Amino acid sequence: LPSRAQERTPLETPPAPAQTTTPPVEAAPEPAPTVVMPLAAGTYRQTSPYGERTDPITGGPGFHTGVDFAAPLDSPIYAVADGVVDYVGPSKDGRSSMIIVLRHTINGQDVYTWYNHMYARGLYVEEGQTVTAGQVIAGVGNNGRSTGPHLHFEVHTDDDLTTTDPLAWLAQQGAVDASLLPTG
Repeated sequence: LPSRAQERTPLETPPAPAQTTTPPVEAAPEPAPTVVMPLAAGTYRQTSPYGERTDPITGGPGFHTGVDFAAPLDSPIYAVADGVVDYVGPSKDGRSSMIIVLRHTINGQDVYTWYNHMYARGLYVEEGQTVTAGQVIAGVGNNGRSTGPHLHFEVHTDDDLTTTDPLAWLAQQGAVDASLLPTG
């Protein structure tokens, strides 16, 4: 029997589409660093702002280099951003009691956050340790020049101990409550 293949007509190939150039794929933007508040919402109240004030211990005029958050003893204190523990220990540069200093790189700038007035038993990190935003680093204390349990929180913008208003800095960074971070 003759083959039917000879009766078939070959399939026509449609013309190839014209070559178009694809725009270069842009790299995804780097996600903004996560910045969190140092204490959880609803656990504190602000008791002393940054700037000029009457010193609560001496009654004289002074400059408050941080912001005070009154909170119950041992309330969790959170690292405000990813970083490295730069210092843990007693008094540093005129600050009293136990202190934690974290070094962060945010938008290409080194920033230091200081946490003050904890007890030694309430320090949960060590120098050189890497921390992540929202990690519990300490518990609120009432140690040193303190009139009640609170966190004294500072933000330093350089190695010369230049401070800035911590609440304004946190707002500028878009700080969120630690409870909003994904758990993993």
